[in-house]
Amino acid sequence: MTKAMQQKALEALKNIPVFSSVHEEQLLNILKNFASVETFKKEETIFSPDSGFKIYGVLLKGEARVLKDYVTVSILKEGQGFGLAALYREEKGFVNTIESKTACKVLCIQKEGIDQLLIENPNFSFSYISYLSGRIYYLNEKIEAYTAPSAEEKLLNFLESIRPKNGIITDASIAELTRQVNVSRASLYRALDALQKREVLRYEHKQIIFL
Repeated sequence: MTKAMQQKALEALKNIPVFSSVHEEQLLNILKNFASVETFKKEETIFSPDSGFKIYGVLLKGEARVLKDYVTVSILKEGQGFGLAALYREEKGFVNTIESKTACKVLCIQKEGIDQLLIENPNFSFSYISYLSGRIYYLNEKIEAYTAPSAEEKLLNFLESIRPKNGIITDASIAELTRQVNVSRASLYRALDALQKREVLRYEHKQIIFL
């Protein structure tokens, strides 16, 4: 890893809340001893359930898709991380597949690096627990999205659960939404139409724009 890339990786980690309590010296040690930067071409698998190792990844450049059974669950932007919630499950590999949407550079931190932070930094341990608690709450919201009584409510609950900070969900194809919300295409179109009439959101060019 070059010094310039190491500095970029360091700044990326500093901007991730779970690492905010870790001193720069500790982060640099992790980057030097337990991390690497990998390059991926467009539409290349970055990690998947078949990956025979465990890492925490941070997208340093480009965008990537999080796929579940070939369906896009979310889009990762530059500076976002993945794999932290599943790092300590017994099975190797990832729960979902991470695929590059564009050419990407990914910071890969070995599990042993996270082990060291958990042992040496109690504040990091608390941040990690807080992060995992947040993931549980998020998953409960997704379960509610699937069990809501109407297609309109199911769709809105699901979209709210994946809503990014800028209020724009990209790559929201009708086929993917019907799979995620588990309703027919006709029901989905009616639900979208109802939400647009309520001026909750707008759907155009495979984008969901919250109003």
